[in-house]
Amino acid sequence: MKTVRVVKIVSDDETQLHSLDELMRVLCSAKRYAFNRLLEGMNAQDIIKHLRHQFPLNKRYAEDAVLLAQSLISFQRELLPMRLEDVQVKMEKAAKKMDEYQHGRKTPKNVDIKTCLNGLHQRLEKLKATEAELQDSFECRYHSKSDFWRKTKLLQAPERKHHERRMERFAIESVVCQRR
Repeated sequence: MKTVRVVKIVSDDETQLHSLDELMRVLCSAKRYAFNRLLEGMNAQDIIKHLRHQFPLNKRYAEDAVLLAQSLISFQRELLPMRLEDVQVKMEKAAKKMDEYQHGRKTPKNVDIKTCLNGLHQRLEKLKATEAELQDSFECRYHSKSDFWRKTKLLQAPERKHHERRMERFAIESVVCQRR
């Protein structure tokens, strides 16, 4: 059984903070490595043995890295049907709105009908592409922080600040499902 204690580090000593940063960097790298090896089909016990030689980690940290990678994969697979269902609901709503505008049951408030229908058509196309990507994406890949920022540069400024704070606070790297 593992015992974990959560503590707050109150120290002005730069060497202690640097060693903690180094440990987190190595653990994140080990987790990313384990994630990719699990996707390749490697056995968890073999990965643990290899992690101990590849990275300066003891057995507990190597096991934790593999466990975190396994939970990440299972979590992504559990969420996929929900995400797919959400996209399908959005597609139905967009198609319903498009039908109402085309048959005159509803009129757009701020733009003309042609612009509104064009926008709804583009939204439907984008949602269809997302649905196709989600249906193909049972395999996930672990990307770097820079790939995460490239994906999220469309976010608005306040949301981007929230993500930056979250990334700094938890020192995590993103997980993005990618079509294979």
